[in-house]
Amino acid sequence: MGAAAALKWTAWPLLPVALVLLAVTAGRRAAVRAAVTALAVAAAGVVPFALVDPHAFVEHVVLFPLGAAGAGSPATSPLPGHLLATHVPGGRAIAVTALAGTAVGMAVWLLARPPRTVVAAADRAALGLALAMCLMPATRFGYLVYPLVLAAWFRRDRFLPSHGRISVAHEPQL
Repeated sequence: MGAAAALKWTAWPLLPVALVLLAVTAGRRAAVRAAVTALAVAAAGVVPFALVDPHAFVEHVVLFPLGAAGAGSPATSPLPGHLLATHVPGGRAIAVTALAGTAVGMAVWLLARPPRTVVAAADRAALGLALAMCLMPATRFGYLVYPLVLAAWFRRDRFLPSHGRISVAHEPQL
């Protein structure tokens, strides 16, 4: 998870969901170990670049997704956050406030009713990512594939026929 977070900012929201799931299923100690490891790996991948050019780092990693960077994206999509930011006076602040409120709401829900299965955790992460993608001032439709994949990936056995597949447990002997 740390490597994913270092490579793509959209992986960061998955980290708290996975850590809460781990705390519920394997204990708090395992979750803390996983958090420290993930953060160390992410830091090792991100901090050197942030130190080389802190201004560029903030511009591309923080300001750009919030629609506050010096450069816009030619791939913008008419999602609610973008529409607010571009067509409503003070819309960027409204969109960012809605995004922050959604993040707080998701965190409260995560702590009040933690997921107890991988499917439940994937659903929670998918919902949070979908809401974030819709509310961000600078986003595009393509980012909506992430929550769709999360929602479907852990249910793939329900959609795929079981005949003709060989599981590792029943691998034929040569």
